[in-house]
Amino acid sequence: MDLRHGWRSCPRNRAGAAPDKARVFREAARFLKSGGRLALSDIVTEAQLPESIVCNSTLGAACIGGATQQDGYRSLIEAAGLRVKAVEDNPAYAFIFDNAKGASRKYGVKSVSLLAVKA
Repeated sequence: MDLRHGWRSCPRNRAGAAPDKARVFREAARFLKSGGRLALSDIVTEAQLPESIVCNSTLGAACIGGATQQDGYRSLIEAAGLRVKAVEDNPAYAFIFDNAKGASRKYGVKSVSLLAVKA
């Protein structure tokens, strides 16, 4: 990544597609300078997803299969050395597939935006 243009203060989000989100957040924290921000949107859940949801290819394509429970998501970010400043639901985000809508209702799957800062 070219650091000459100040990008080091706010890297792009790639956590959503990563199977090891903890590693992504550790790398973001390592990369950020003090006071740098990590701003992202991702799909999270309010309840633990069963294996039948996690392994469903349609729900995986809808970003539900790889979703992390919201409290755990925040813990991964904080464990990486970042301080979560704000988390907001994105109620305008709409799932397209019927089974994705069902999983959203049943397990509290939703889109959130988050801002974290490196101390």
